[in-house]
Amino acid sequence: MDNPVRQSADSQDSGILVPQIAQSFRQLPISLIVNLAIGLILAAVLWNAVPTPVLLTWSGLLIAVTGARFLTLQAFRNAAPRSESDLASWTKYFLAGACAAGVVWGLSGMLLFDPGSFPHQVVLAFVLGGMMAGAVPLLSPVSHAYWCFAIPIVVPISIRMMWMGDRIHLVMGLMMVIFGLAMLATSVQVQRLFRDSEKLRRELFSVIEVEQALEYLVRLDSLTGIPNRRLFEEELSKEWARTKRNHAPFSLIMADIDHFKEYNDHYGHPAGDLCLVEVAQAMHHALSRPGDVVARIGGEEFAFLLPQTDLSGAISVAEQIRERILALNLPHEASPVASHVTLSFGVSSSELTSVSSAGELIRTSDIALYEAKRCGRNQIVAARKTASVVVA
Repeated sequence: MDNPVRQSADSQDSGILVPQIAQSFRQLPISLIVNLAIGLILAAVLWNAVPTPVLLTWSGLLIAVTGARFLTLQAFRNAAPRSESDLASWTKYFLAGACAAGVVWGLSGMLLFDPGSFPHQVVLAFVLGGMMAGAVPLLSPVSHAYWCFAIPIVVPISIRMMWMGDRIHLVMGLMMVIFGLAMLATSVQVQRLFRDSEKLRRELFSVIEVEQALEYLVRLDSLTGIPNRRLFEEELSKEWARTKRNHAPFSLIMADIDHFKEYNDHYGHPAGDLCLVEVAQAMHHALSRPGDVVARIGGEEFAFLLPQTDLSGAISVAEQIRERILALNLPHEASPVASHVTLSFGVSSSELTSVSSAGELIRTSDIALYEAKRCGRNQIVAARKTASVVVA
């Protein structure tokens, strides 16, 4: 039976390496151009040293493989894969391209090797070594890609060198083997570096997400799920500054559930909590604009922030909310106002001459709410220019 812990680790590593496939595809154009350019330069250098049909055949193979990899790159860009499963399906194409390129360059170590010209042999060995070194950052992130590219290159040229039999060629062949092994070891280290970097990036991203979630949660009321007083104060300060800057109206509604203490005494605190939740959610869904905010700022007290809303508009919003709460038809037998839950509202606006600060906006709304309670509750009272109040 497979070890579930091992399976989970393998799945995680696969998910970590998938972004590197996309990164490798993005870096592929430069590699293709360099591969083709170096191949053509090598062919030009060896033009008189290698039989023309052999040289043309090898050059044609290089061009064909490079063209196929370019078409694969274009298909990848057009597909624009986003999910891990889609990206993973492109790994085989990337690996196939790397293997094909490795085989073509490996063939150059056999077909383009000129036994009679030591300088040409050195040039060929230098080019192949450079190809292996240059491919490390591009191919290492994708598992097995570099090995698939490098081994077909290093083996033929090493064998061809050693096949010559003399000491200098034996040393050169051995050096190619050592260099190839060093490049493979470097590739493993680079792959580990990419993997660790991606793990770190994901862990950091996860931590940031958790912090953002916690930061969001501390601004929500744990009972009702709507914003709490902390968020209310932050949004009030921000919207007030925007209002002063843009000279736009900004209104505040303070609301209170009528005789909520009597509700708790009559029905019990668990029922009172359910009542708060239903009222709060009804208020939340009553707001239609993204910038509008309702927050629970006390036990049964709520506040509405209405940016770019004048006093008359805020009164209309308050009336819609009052009617929505009435439509809930939550029984309240202990209320002297009505047989169901009702709310009182106090409305104020930045338009008022008496309102010169966010604190004044709160104060005038509180005064209006107090007046609504004094006048019998279940009604809306709006502050006026002289800071007096009137029943709306």
